[in-house]
Amino acid sequence: KNNETETPLFYASKNENEKIVKFLMEHGANVHEKNKKNETPLFNACRNGNLNIVKYLMEHGATMNEKNYIQDIPFFYACESGNEILVKYFIEHGASEDINKKGLIDRTPLFYACKSGIENIVKYLI
Repeated sequence: KNNETETPLFYASKNENEKIVKFLMEHGANVHEKNKKNETPLFNACRNGNLNIVKYLMEHGATMNEKNYIQDIPFFYACESGNEILVKYFIEHGASEDINKKGLIDRTPLFYACKSGIENIVKYLI
């Protein structure tokens, strides 16, 4: 772990390296490990809009309802990523209940979609 308590799995998901994510998971990496911001590697995969890594992490136990230090969930960052397919994947897997959810600073998935400027995601959420 580094000073931010991030493991190699955090970096592999942040850098979108699917092969290393799979390798680390096959060798015991913990998908539930949290950093100082109370985030799991799933948050990084969502920020980057990497559907394949998101799917892999979720298939191996990552949960989309984990909250970080400001009570945001990975779905918020999926909306910000600009990947419409990823947003639809979350909705299809239960995130429809989270469309109006707010974190501690009153930001919703729609806020993050607007922030990214991706019109299709904004329309999809509305």
